[in-house]
Amino acid sequence: MKHTYFVVLLIFASCTFFQSNQRKAEGLAKKYLDSALGIDKYEETETSKIDTLRAGPDNEPAYKLITAKIDSTYKIDDELNKRLATTKNYKDVSILQKASQENYNKRKILLTQSLQYLFNSKGKPEGWIIEETFRLKNGVDSSLYVATFKIDDKITKVLSQQTTKDYRR
Repeated sequence: MKHTYFVVLLIFASCTFFQSNQRKAEGLAKKYLDSALGIDKYEETETSKIDTLRAGPDNEPAYKLITAKIDSTYKIDDELNKRLATTKNYKDVSILQKASQENYNKRKILLTQSLQYLFNSKGKPEGWIIEETFRLKNGVDSSLYVATFKIDDKITKVLSQQTTKDYRR
């Protein structure tokens, strides 16, 4: 008899304690929406898979160098545009336009490098992210909304939330 109680207790504990990260995140998102919108005031239509939220590369030296170079191209553009506005000589205008085009091409390459760096960056995990798609049950607005939740690394609380209208559908 004692073994039966122990097994039942063990099963119950494992069901609640060993929930998957996906289920925990879904539960936190639902609690948040219930408190923000009201229970039974919305209909969930889709839930994304939980994903790792990682720190960006903002403090990495290589990324800082790329962004500094991008910033410098904007400053060069400003200077070239000022000179173009005041230059009357056709030859000088042509030289400045060529320099402006070269600067633009350089910035385009740097922006591409920056994007590649962002896509390849494997920053330190900072938590989790999950999205809930829902529709309000108010009889007026049939739009779909996407709520994005940033959740702490232990999956115990919602750190931030942002809701946007889903224009993709």
